[in-house]
Formats: sequence, structure tokens, C-alpha cells
Amino acid sequence: MGILAKVGAALQRLFGEIAENAADESGVIQRKRKFTGLSLARTFVLGFLQNPEASDEELAQMAVQNGAEVTPQAIDQRHTPKLADFLQKLFCWGTKLVVGSDKALAPILERFTSVTVLDSSTITLPDSMQEHFAGCGGSYGGGAAAMKLQTELDLRSGAVSHVQIEPGRSPDAATSRQHVRHGKGSLRITDLGYFNVLIFAAMMAAEEHFLSRLQFGTGVMLRDGDSVDLLPWLAQQPGPFVDEPILLGQEQRLACRLIAWRLPQEQANRRRQKLRQETISKKGREPSAERLAWCDWTILVTSVPVDMLTPKEAAVLYRARWQVELLFKRWKSQDLVAVLNGSTVVRQMVRVWSRLLAALVQHWLVIASVWGDPTKSLTKACEAVRAFAGRLAASLACLTELERVLANVCQALAKTCRRNKRSKPGTFELLNDVNLLEFRLT
Repeated sequence: MGILAKVGAALQRLFGEIAENAADESGVIQRKRKFTGLSLARTFVLGFLQNPEASDEELAQMAVQNGAEVTPQAIDQRHTPKLADFLQKLFCWGTKLVVGSDKALAPILERFTSVTVLDSSTITLPDSMQEHFAGCGGSYGGGAAAMKLQTELDLRSGAVSHVQIEPGRSPDAATSRQHVRHGKGSLRITDLGYFNVLIFAAMMAAEEHFLSRLQFGTGVMLRDGDSVDLLPWLAQQPGPFVDEPILLGQEQRLACRLIAWRLPQEQANRRRQKLRQETISKKGREPSAERLAWCDWTILVTSVPVDMLTPKEAAVLYRARWQVELLFKRWKSQDLVAVLNGSTVVRQMVRVWSRLLAALVQHWLVIASVWGDPTKSLTKACEAVRAFAGRLAASLACLTELERVLANVCQALAKTCRRNKRSKPGTFELLNDVNLLEFRLT
């Protein structure tokens, strides 16, 4: 099945069968007058896709395009807890529709059965939601109420392969996604929030691979069993990269690789500044001298063997982890998923779920059109697809017509959305030619 057929089928399922099931379970449609579950889903999701700050009047106009001739006052009256519940269910089920590009992004990724980046983003919610979505309190944990989106991005296809909703106070290390296996030959890339030697051991036992930063204070031994004072030892190693077989963990002694390189002084100083701010904010004290010295290095650990991944390739793959961070940035800055506007808590939650759904649909359209094209800006593409929201609404009943609209989206984005000129290569270019990655060593 081609990508347009995949996206078309996903859209029809989301705004068809899934919307009907969500409407039945939430009880959002009591009497079928103007709205059905289908038209209600299409009105709010496509309305906020077209404009993340859509007014009741604009939503009423979108409703007409979806077969529900209603007034702005009717839209206002639709803002009930059942509508918020309906949209939440729609989002949870919609994220199970995995839509990925059929383009080969880069040969380096084809060495693995899948390449998954796992990361999370937190959205602050109204305080009254803390019973269901407990936050950490204060500015850092998202306030009294917050939800965390544990998100898996498939780098090979661009698909958002999983989104799990958790309370904002839940630590990344404790998420149940840690224990989900992706199959023999897969690769998982994570930041320090998910660092766990026992999890890495379980992955290796399942013949899966991991790539992660090394957590400060973790025991490291050379393969002969000798403990090593890591920073002085690294400083003595020749060459731009250190690539050494090690035993990871004081007790587990997990056989893997350590890959490290020294950072330019300017970058290391920025890391130290950030570390100081975070440590003082959370713990009320300065970080130790050893911890500050750790900022001079990027240190990775991986189970991928030497003959399958060079140190420079490992650096590029870990750098590609930022694609999920950029996804979160687009969701928050462009789609406004974390903006709590609205006169009531219900209105605020309706907007949160509607915007998340709109962001999901938006991502499908971008994946279908420009994923993997180094000449295109994903940020510009996300904005460009908004203009097609009305045409999508009009074509949802007919897959052939829907695919025609999706083809028009691809054609429009192919001629526009060019990335601004930059002095350094982007992720897609680096994945296809790791030699473009330059290291400025001190």
C-alpha cells in the first residue's frame, strides 16, 4: 500500500469507525439532531488543524463543511465533559494508527529492523485535573496537574509509532515503555532519562540494540575486568574518538561499547551553565567538580557491534534523536497543544485534545509529502497543510477523492516549504553521509 493510500485509510478510520466507537463509549451524542460522532470529530479536529486558535464561529463554519449546519452558540453548548472525554478517547485510539513513509530515509537505518527514538513531553493541565494527571508541582514538573506523552518515533519511516499518556509526575525511567520489546535486530535511542542497565540487559537478551548517553556515576570496567577512572582515562586516549569494549554496571557487567569524544570548549561551557542552573533549581546546591568536568565529553554506550556501526555513525544516530524533540516543539509552538486558553476547564481540555488530534493528522500529511527530503522544512510543511483542512473534510467520504486531495497536498509542498539556507547539514543529510559531520576538537 502506497503512502497516500495509507494516510487516506487512516483518516477514514479515525473519522469513521474510531469516531463512532468513541462517541458510543463517551455518550457525547444523546440525540442525533445536527451532529453525529463523525461530524463532531471532523469539526473539532479539522477546525483546529485549520486554525489552532479557532473560535466558535470558525468551528461552526467547519461544521457546515462536515454536514452539520449549526450556529456558534451550538458549538459553545457542545463544550461538555462528554465532549472532552470523546476527544480524549479519539486521540488514544487514533495514536494506534501507525502511518509511516514508504521512502528509504537512509541506508544506515536499513541495518536495523526498526530504529525507535523514545522520549517524552509534558503538558501542564488545569489544577482540577490532578486526580487523573498528577504533576510534580511548581514550574518544573508541570504544576499540580500535568500529563506526559511518552512518544516513540520511528526514524526509518517518520511514523509516530506509539503515544502513551501518563501522569506528569511519572519519571521517564519508570514508564512501562521501558519493558516493550521491538524485536530482534531493532535499535532504540534514548536520552539519560531512560538510562537503566537492567533494561539494556533485557534488550540484549532479546537480541535488540540500544544507544544511549552514559549516566554519570555508572560503573565502567575494561573488558579485562579492571575498573577505570573514566575522565582521566579518556583524556589519555588518542584520536578524535574513543571506541572501547567495556563492562557496564558495577554488578551487571554488561558487555557493550563505549564511544566518546571531547566537546569544543564553548559547547562544554554551555553544558556546564545548564547543569548549574538545573542542579541549583532542583537541589539548591552547585554540582560537584567531577560532574562539571563530565561536561567536556559526550559519552555514549551501545550494544551495536563495531562491524555494524562506526563511532561517527553512532554520533549521527544519537544526534538524530532530536527529531522527536523537534516534533514536540512543533506540537507546542505551532499547534499550541500546551496552551490552556478557554473560559472553563472543559473548554481548555477540549482544546488540548482537539489540538493533539490535529497535530497527529498534520504529522501524517507531512510524512506523506516531505519526510526525508533534506531540502524541505518540516516546520513550513506543517503550516502549509492547514490550507487543505476544508478539502479534507469534503473528501472523507470517498477514498478516491481523498487520495486526490492528498496528492494535491504533496504537489503543493513539493513546490514550496524550502528549508532556509544553513551553514551546517541537517539530520537527513548526515544520515546519508556521516562524513558531513564535523568535530571541532579542543
